[in-house]
Amino acid sequence: MIRVKSALICLNILFLFFTLGAHAEEDPEDMVDIFEADGKIIAVIEGRNTQPLMLRSREILLQSMADGYLGGVLTNHRFLVISTSSGGWQALALRKGESEKAVTALSPCLALLVGKDRAVGFDARNDRFIETRLHIKDKLVTVKMGKKVAVVILSGHAYGLAAGASAFDEIRLRNRETTESVKITSGKAILQTSDRLLYFDASGASWREYPLN
Repeated sequence: MIRVKSALICLNILFLFFTLGAHAEEDPEDMVDIFEADGKIIAVIEGRNTQPLMLRSREILLQSMADGYLGGVLTNHRFLVISTSSGGWQALALRKGESEKAVTALSPCLALLVGKDRAVGFDARNDRFIETRLHIKDKLVTVKMGKKVAVVILSGHAYGLAAGASAFDEIRLRNRETTESVKITSGKAILQTSDRLLYFDASGASWREYPLN
């Protein structure tokens, strides 16, 4: 019991420092603005460069978003992302019906789409999509996004993606292990389960665990 309380106190102190550090970092001003006009999606980059993209026949704009160096668009056919350095739109083709229940998130450095059986991230540093398969029997618990990290929490697995990383990092939850809470800052995430504290940060780009018993 003492070990559990000590671990929780230490992690809460760590998270307090992470939070203070995150507030100390200034988020970049949005450098991408997105508009729809005449069947086109138009991205204005840093107020100067425009990048138009024609929508396809029967393609419908469902969502547009922008944050920092990234802009994103979800349609019924594609997930489209553009960054200040990409020089144009990057497109991910969606599977039939995927847009209906897809969860999307955007930060200044990362874009994320979570479907039924896959998670796809876009990294502004590398200007490319990064995909991982999800366990289809798992249920989605939550998706959290920080400036430099994104986490996808399922009932049986947790996935983390860090800016600059080449792949998602996956950790499996134990039998009957449940999610209690998820805390996230600019570059770090802490998942508290019924058994462990799982820690993911942008610098290591991998999960670390701290047992609670």
